[in-house]
Amino acid sequence: MERAKIEVKKRTDKGKQAVKRLRAEGSIPAIVYGKDISSAVTVSSEGFKTLRDMHFSESTVIDLFISGEKKSESIPVLIKDVQYHPLTDKVIHIDLLQVSLKEKITVHIPVVLKGEAKGKEEGAVLEQILREIEVEGLPLSIPEDIEVDISGLEIGHSLHVADLQPPADIAIVTEPESTVATLVVKKEEEEEEEELAEEAPTEPEVIKEKKEGEEPAEAKEDKEAEKPEAKKEEGKKE
Repeated sequence: MERAKIEVKKRTDKGKQAVKRLRAEGSIPAIVYGKDISSAVTVSSEGFKTLRDMHFSESTVIDLFISGEKKSESIPVLIKDVQYHPLTDKVIHIDLLQVSLKEKITVHIPVVLKGEAKGKEEGAVLEQILREIEVEGLPLSIPEDIEVDISGLEIGHSLHVADLQPPADIAIVTEPESTVATLVVKKEEEEEEEELAEEAPTEPEVIKEKKEGEEPAEAKEDKEAEKPEAKKEEGKKE
């Protein structure tokens, strides 16, 4: 598995103002936690760009160096969570989880479909139901994704988690019965839905009888909108 290396700085200033200042400078607040560590750090924008360019995933092991620390050894970590700004999509916080390279971990990896299902030539549509699975294994043994050949998939048939073939030292945690992909004919279903829609009787419009003394909703809304203007006119007359 590809190993990335990034250097972070230990963060001493905490609080909302300190975090805002860091982000304004182009840095990303982060936290490193695990059995042996719990430290607030700062990731430079260049450091995060390095990770983004290598298309990191939840299973990517990163060698982390904390500048200023007495120990120069790297800390193996995984990116556990990345928080984005709801409006700008900029990264605003990163959670880094320390792992032991000798202990098994459980993570999610993508499922990549390979090949062309022969049923597609007959107008069938391939639907991928499950795009990632949960696996267990040693950090450096877990693949970035798991590929599956769908060239033998026929119309009306499905591919399940039990059909996947992970590396020998990797165990799949996701339920074996879970459907990964299926090949269906969409045209017939769409035609049936259109026929049912045409056959369905349309309900006549119900006209509610206006109660005596009750004003239409539209009139009430108009009056409400006019109230501020009426008050202004009265003030002028006085």
